[in-house]
Amino acid sequence: MQVSRRLVVRKEVPVEVASETDLITAMDIAMAEQYCKSGNFDLGLKKYREVIPNIPDEREKRNVQIKYMNFSMAYGQKFMNEQKFLQALEQYRNIINYPGFPVTAYKNIGLCMKNLGNADMAIKFLEHFEEISPDKEDVYIYLGDLVYSDIKDNKKAIQYYEKALEKYPDNFTIYNMLGHLYSTEYQDKFKDKQIYYLTRAFELAPQNRIVVKNLAYVLGKFDEVAKADEMYAKLMYLNPTHSDLHAYGAYLVKHRRFSEGFKFLQHRFLKEDLGNNTAFPELLRTKKKKWNMKMDISNKIILVHFEQGFGDSIMFTRFIDEMKKRCKEVKLIVQDGLIPLMKDSKLGVEIYSEKDIPIIQYDYWIPMMDLPIVCDTTPENIPRAEGFLKVPQVKINAYKKEHINDNNKLKIGIAYEGTLASKETNRDIPLEYLYPLMKLPDVEVYSFQVDDLTCQMDRIPEDAQLIRLGKTFKDWEDTACAMNCMDLMVTTDNGVMNLAGALGIKTFGIFNTVTEWRWFKTDGDDIAWYKSIRPFQCPTSDDWNVPVGQILDEVEKLRCQKIAESIKTKSIIKTNKQETYSAPQFIEKEPEILKIEKPKKVTKATKSKTTTKPKEKPETKAKTIPAKKTIKKSTKPKEK
Repeated sequence: MQVSRRLVVRKEVPVEVASETDLITAMDIAMAEQYCKSGNFDLGLKKYREVIPNIPDEREKRNVQIKYMNFSMAYGQKFMNEQKFLQALEQYRNIINYPGFPVTAYKNIGLCMKNLGNADMAIKFLEHFEEISPDKEDVYIYLGDLVYSDIKDNKKAIQYYEKALEKYPDNFTIYNMLGHLYSTEYQDKFKDKQIYYLTRAFELAPQNRIVVKNLAYVLGKFDEVAKADEMYAKLMYLNPTHSDLHAYGAYLVKHRRFSEGFKFLQHRFLKEDLGNNTAFPELLRTKKKKWNMKMDISNKIILVHFEQGFGDSIMFTRFIDEMKKRCKEVKLIVQDGLIPLMKDSKLGVEIYSEKDIPIIQYDYWIPMMDLPIVCDTTPENIPRAEGFLKVPQVKINAYKKEHINDNNKLKIGIAYEGTLASKETNRDIPLEYLYPLMKLPDVEVYSFQVDDLTCQMDRIPEDAQLIRLGKTFKDWEDTACAMNCMDLMVTTDNGVMNLAGALGIKTFGIFNTVTEWRWFKTDGDDIAWYKSIRPFQCPTSDDWNVPVGQILDEVEKLRCQKIAESIKTKSIIKTNKQETYSAPQFIEKEPEILKIEKPKKVTKATKSKTTTKPKEKPETKAKTIPAKKTIKKSTKPKEK
């Protein structure tokens, strides 16, 4: 069979020829990729940004965008590694609007913001990352670090660190941070958590100096003395810093071990976190002419120099008398604001300002907080606890006449906050807790705050009366004069409280549960360093209502006593007036006779005599009485 062969004609499919524009776009994409792969990110990413809008195919455009974002993320990470955070942010900013923006970029942006000092924006991006990311990674640690160090929100930081602990249950750093934060934020509350977290950190890192120090502090705070001693002993073998040794000294003094404690407190001048702190004058940062407390000074002139705040200068001036017994002569340098008060207190030494140092003749100098070491001070032999400063009465009288109301009301001076240091140690009481004091009848409350750092006096309610006396103080002698015009001082732990104690002024001291290291005694009738200061302490941290309530009860007693004394005084004056022109008993029945002869004005001398019991000679007084005949005839004077 013959098979016919047919001619098969193929149909030609037209080939789509790429346009010149498409070819250029393809070239740009290839060049952009090669630039980025070779490390020339600036040129490569610029090419990507130019070419992406010109890609017509959406699928291809999406693929190119993904490559562009990956290269941008790599370039941003490179800048972050080099700590060029602003340049890194620029890379993330260029891609943030693209679909499929990488989730991890939110974390990177947050970290860049953190390192650029913008904590608020950092938290926003990190929290957004935490919200949308399926794997939180270590974002909780970042957030905890941020709100702790930048925002100063300890409670929120605790929340983040506790979440981080769920992912990293064996991370001693997180345990240490949680123990530290619970201790700082809650003071005496959550004791179990404070000790648990720090103990767990110690178990995981027993040779970590910071962990050991923090655990020792917390144990000491809760009077777990045996365990605290053990931890501090371990700290001594872990290359302790000067700050560590200073903390140990504070612990020892707080627990009544003065001899060792004040020696370790000498590390205060070398603490690593001092920075440019001006609390210690320049002289105290040198060793030139510093007395080592071993050389014989019986024939030497010793210069005692102030340090830190006004309260410290006031408190340790008590040792000047003891120093005078040990050397030939003592010269004292204090802050300018204290000089008038110190001079009028007649301390028996020359008083100088710090600027006078170049012209002062002396053999050795010593910082005044070292004086307890020199004087072998113990909790039982603190010198001059009854008071050691004073103000001339003439200055008190002048100040009183000009600034204090002349009435019989109970006058109370208050000071509710100190410097920024007192805020860091949680010593200040919010003024609102003292409002009830300002509302008591027959009571006048005077504010001794020179600087109202938190503007609390501007928010006092209308029914609370407060006289702002602090604005009249030119120096600490004015403050002392004002105190001497008060019936009572009510103050937190600050310079005003120290001055009141040094003057021997009746004072109610308000203390939080955890106190500063020097206040080893906050119960009973005094605080050991000052006999005139009676302590009132919060039972738990910041529970100010309890001490204030106790103070109000005591003030009510003083108020009633003041009223009783006022009534008694008026009664005595009235009695004295009657005694001055008194007659035999029968005269009282006929008072009209007093109109016949007007009594002479009562003098102070007469008043003092009439208050004593007169001798039984009625006939002597009768001589001043008109004739009996006149008295018997009529009870009325004759009409003229």
